[in-house]
Amino acid sequence: MREIEVKLKVKDLEALEQVLKTRGCVLSAPVRQHDTIYSKAGDTSIWERMEEGDIVLRIRRDDKGAMFTIKQQLTHELDNTEYETRIENPETFHKALLLLGFAPEVEVKKTRREGKLGSDEICLDEVEELGNFVELERLTDDDVDPEKVAEELYGKLESLGLSRNDAEKRGYDTQIYQLSIIKKSKL
Repeated sequence: MREIEVKLKVKDLEALEQVLKTRGCVLSAPVRQHDTIYSKAGDTSIWERMEEGDIVLRIRRDDKGAMFTIKQQLTHELDNTEYETRIENPETFHKALLLLGFAPEVEVKKTRREGKLGSDEICLDEVEELGNFVELERLTDDDVDPEKVAEELYGKLESLGLSRNDAEKRGYDTQIYQLSIIKKSKL
């Protein structure tokens, strides 16, 4: 399954939520998520270059339990082949990833509200260290034109009064990794 998403930085999530309500979009209660993202043998170069074929592993913990996700980048960082499954014991799974030569490199902590905008999933995120974002994503067949889908998604967000000028092409993990490098260089 292919996941194509667009992401915009948002100044006022409450105002966006009100617009979504007028469109019949019902958002979930806020869910606290803690993501741990792993790289192979501590290789952090994927957050410096992100290119087709890169693989990212994630364990996400939230109020509902834990989920393991593996993503392989296709045309860009927000266009991926994605597989995920619930895991019963995240600590055991973490140890298995260590044994396979993966290391935890980035942590993303956020509060998320989810809903449906038509057939697409919309997420309003408050991300520690980064600020507020809206994500709109669509699960598609593997052979779709990702640019066409992204254009449709941007169009939906623009119909809500948002601007693609606020687009963010990097995942939260990449943004946090790059922010940590900037902070380290200032020490």
